[in-house]
This record gives sequence, structure tokens and C-alpha cells, in this order.
Amino acid sequence: MVFLLALLLATQRNSEPSSDTQTDAEATVIAACAAHKFETIVHTTVAGKPHSSKVKLCGKVGQTDADWLATLKDAVSKVAANPAMSAEAKDQIITGLNLEITKVEGATKSSPPGAIILALPPVPKAAPSVSGEASAPTAGPSLSGPVEYSVLPPLPAPKPGSSAAPPALSLPTLPAPKMTFRCLAMNTLNTEGPCDLLERETLLTVRADENIPGGTSLRFLRRGDDRGEIDVPAMRAGQSRRFSLPPRLCAGVSGSRVEIQIVRTGNGRPQVVDTRGPFELRC
Repeated sequence: MVFLLALLLATQRNSEPSSDTQTDAEATVIAACAAHKFETIVHTTVAGKPHSSKVKLCGKVGQTDADWLATLKDAVSKVAANPAMSAEAKDQIITGLNLEITKVEGATKSSPPGAIILALPPVPKAAPSVSGEASAPTAGPSLSGPVEYSVLPPLPAPKPGSSAAPPALSLPTLPAPKMTFRCLAMNTLNTEGPCDLLERETLLTVRADENIPGGTSLRFLRRGDDRGEIDVPAMRAGQSRRFSLPPRLCAGVSGSRVEIQIVRTGNGRPQVVDTRGPFELRC
């Protein structure tokens, strides 16, 4: 504390040498304060000229953080009561000392004594549940005690993949029946040909290219909208049937595009097995 006051008094006397001319004993003690040290720069005006002085306070060898905290608080009291210092110098030094006190108090409260190495310990093995999946640990890892950095927590046990698929996805896909579409235009001399154009009075001819069992239907979609469905009876290979187009196919439009889905029923569930088109529609 003597050295601190000596340096402070040097800031008030412009006729005396600066802190660079301190004694060898002072220099030795200040240089040796490696454990606890406080430093600040005091800016004052001496004889109308700006002047800066370094103020340094050192703790004693072997001093604890609590002892160093008491030294800092004692220095605040002594600086405040020193009549030889200007108010300008006192304010700067006391402010710096209070900041150092706050820092030391915070480090003392938040940090436990001694160095602690923090690392994750191995996660304890979880007892398997009834379903065979590893249950999650109920508590987080403990950080107490030194732990080797080379020790890594084991990876969690993989969950078994689900083998059961939803019923709708597990059904086998039915094959598309082999059939040919031909269209009969009633307004053009009853000529039958490819279904390039569908009209209101067009008749659709379905020819079975193989034996077609029951449970087959034709669904008519007008730009994705379901406009009607026709049931196709069981037919032997080579047989043909003619069907009128669903009445709702031309409802509300003079022209559009149509797709025909071939639907088969298996295990009580309809499946779209083929799509024909798109065909031009003129109503």
C-alpha cells in the first residue's frame, strides 16, 4: 500500500520526478506481484498541462483472494481519506479499485477453488423395455470428478425398424387388364376409330384382349375431377362391349380434356391399375 500512495502523490507534484525514478526496493516489489495486481492510469492536469501516471497496487506473496479483496477495499478507504490527492485523481482511482473489487468478488462466488476438468462421463446402460427398445436415461450426465478426455459416451442403442406397414400399403398391386378402347362417333356416319376425340354422343367400345374378371370399372376424370364411373362386366378374351359416356362428363363445359382410369377391386379395396389418355373432349 505504501507504493500505491507514493505513486499517487507523484501525480500531484509536478516538481518531483515521475514514477520512473522509484527506488530499487519499490521496483522489485512491484515487479514481483504476479499473484495479485491492480493497475490503472490516472489522467490529471498539472500546471495547465495534461499528465498521466501509472498506479499499481501489489498483493503480498501467498495472499489469498479474500486477503486481496480486503487489501483492495482498504485501498479505497485510504485513497478517499488522502487529503493530498485531487478529487479528479481520487475519482479515477476509486472507480478502478471498485471495478477490480467487483471482478474479484464475482470470481470468488462463481468459481470453486482449484482447477476442474469438465467432460462427459460414460452414460450408464439403460435397462431394456418390454418391447426390446433401450429406454432413455432418466438423469443427465454427472460432471463431478475428473474424467479422461479419451472416454466418450456410448452411442444410444438403435431402435428396431418397424416391419409392419399400413394395411393400404401392404396390399399387392393388381395387374392392369389387357383391353383396347375404340370410339364410335354417332354424328360421323357411325365410323369407329381411335379415341382421339370424345363427344357427348360418343360410344366407347371396350374389347377384352384377355379374360377380364368381374370387379373392373372405368373412371372418367375431367382435368382431375371425377365425372363418373362405368362398371365393366366379366368378359372372355375377344369379347367387346359398348358404353355411353357418363352424362356428367360434358356438364357445364363445351370442351376439356379427359383421362380414363382402369380400376380393379382386390381384397375389398379399389386400386387404379392403369390410366389412358388424355383425350380431347368436345361437348
